[in-house]
Amino acid sequence: MDPLNFQVSRPRGPREKLAGIFFTARLVDKLRASLPGGELNGYIPTAGFSALWAHYTKIDLDELRDVVARAASERDVEVWIEGRTVGIDRDLINGKMERYASDRMPAEMRELFEQLYPAELRERCARIFDLLDADDARLYSARA
Repeated sequence: MDPLNFQVSRPRGPREKLAGIFFTARLVDKLRASLPGGELNGYIPTAGFSALWAHYTKIDLDELRDVVARAASERDVEVWIEGRTVGIDRDLINGKMERYASDRMPAEMRELFEQLYPAELRERCARIFDLLDADDARLYSARA
């Protein structure tokens, strides 16, 4: 798959599904931007909510990045993820991720979280998905 440049466009939103799981399309975009020739533009592909996604799906993010790097298409990545997540309850995981509130942020991630997201957004957006959407809008409206 071709690398992405987040200086040109943003990753897909957290509620966009791939393989039936929220956040997966966004994560694949971030991993594509981490490939040689890509531009993350400050996004972090293997920490924060990406790590929570990995916990819920039991997929190693470095392994997924290798799959993304070798894949001819996004469908190849989706089929691989579907194969690795056969036994998980997608509805349960999607519900947990969509409801995940920023006040549940682990202490070891709190400093990075507060550096990445302005206090105004953290106060206004209790749920992480809402925070990610608002932050993307803030970052990319400034570029328009």
